[in-house]
Amino acid sequence: MFSKALFKQSCKANGMLWGIITFATCFMLACVMIISGNGNLTKLTGSMSDTIIESTVESTIEDTALSYYVTSYQVMGELASSATTDNFEMVYAGLVSYLPQSLQSQLNLSEEEATQLSAFIVRAFNKDHQAISEEVQPENLVDVVTSADTDRMSSYLQKNVSLLVAQDMTDETYVAMILSNLESYGITAEDYAEFTYEKTDETTGETSQVSKFVGEDGVEYIDHLSNSAIVTFNARLAYEVSQGKDSTVATEEIIADLTSTFLTSLPTELSESLQELGELDIYSMIVGTIFYNIAGLLLPMIYLVMVANNLIAGQVDRGSMAYVLSTSVKRRQVVFTQAVYLIGSLLAMFLCTTLTSVVCLACLSGNGITLTYSEAILLNLGAFIVMFAMSGISYLTSCWFNRTKYSFLKILSD
Repeated sequence: MFSKALFKQSCKANGMLWGIITFATCFMLACVMIISGNGNLTKLTGSMSDTIIESTVESTIEDTALSYYVTSYQVMGELASSATTDNFEMVYAGLVSYLPQSLQSQLNLSEEEATQLSAFIVRAFNKDHQAISEEVQPENLVDVVTSADTDRMSSYLQKNVSLLVAQDMTDETYVAMILSNLESYGITAEDYAEFTYEKTDETTGETSQVSKFVGEDGVEYIDHLSNSAIVTFNARLAYEVSQGKDSTVATEEIIADLTSTFLTSLPTELSESLQELGELDIYSMIVGTIFYNIAGLLLPMIYLVMVANNLIAGQVDRGSMAYVLSTSVKRRQVVFTQAVYLIGSLLAMFLCTTLTSVVCLACLSGNGITLTYSEAILLNLGAFIVMFAMSGISYLTSCWFNRTKYSFLKILSD
């Protein structure tokens, strides 16, 4: 069934074409992988993803600060409406006892959420007059509440709520929860700590990049971010109310506006496109989709069409098949040997491209490339299977027709 002499003859006749096509394909693959993997594409998608994530985290901080502030202010208003210097302790104790149930029913919270919010409000009230921080020396809560001064209550809660939010959101437990949510974006604890802002040293005047969301610098940044959000909220709410707008409606609209993220502030279609771009693995798309689905198949396709036709129809057309069959080699043996050569040469070609892709990935190992060795091997295997299927069609037409022009026309029409 197999003729070594005929196989060697096919290798000699088509070896140069195989070498040129294989070298060109491997060279093109190496250029695509090396050039597109030099770090620029990774930086592009990484910076886009980081911008989206950073904006989302800051929006979450502002939303939390405003929600806590508004809820705390409403509760303090209830306390101020019924508490005096004499009965303050009793009213405060009653308020604390019913606060979780009240918040659960009013805000449609779960029992756990209502309990957490109640605990936060009690801390924000700071009844024991303990300093939350060296920078914040709280006023006496009794004096603030019984004064019934809305500006004083607002100022009291603003500085306490902002700092408490900053402390809570830089706590290890909360940071771990944030990181678990960002895990799908490939954000690690180190990446999270590298969201930075420029801080100026008041003593030396030197500037440095410090973390936004982690450590003492994170507390300072989140405190400032929360304070700014609350100040902006109060100013806009005062304006909207002065224009005759309902305070409840205005509050919801202002919070929604102030806590909009980088994406939500854009038109829907554009924001969805940017989010997809930020999450897109452009390198894998270029190598997998563009090269192996388009460019990487063109040259092997040219090779298999030309060789498949030369192996049978070409020899019939030239008359050399008559000399082959005049020997002891049978037709079935010729067809089988030529088919083995065609499939073997394609297999050898894609083994070379597989080796090339593995070597290129090894060279790019430190550039943040997400394409793995197993994925590269699967891409080459898929490309080989496609070429194997097409070689079957080409070889069939070569065996069916006795002229190469008919065989080529049939392949092109298919």
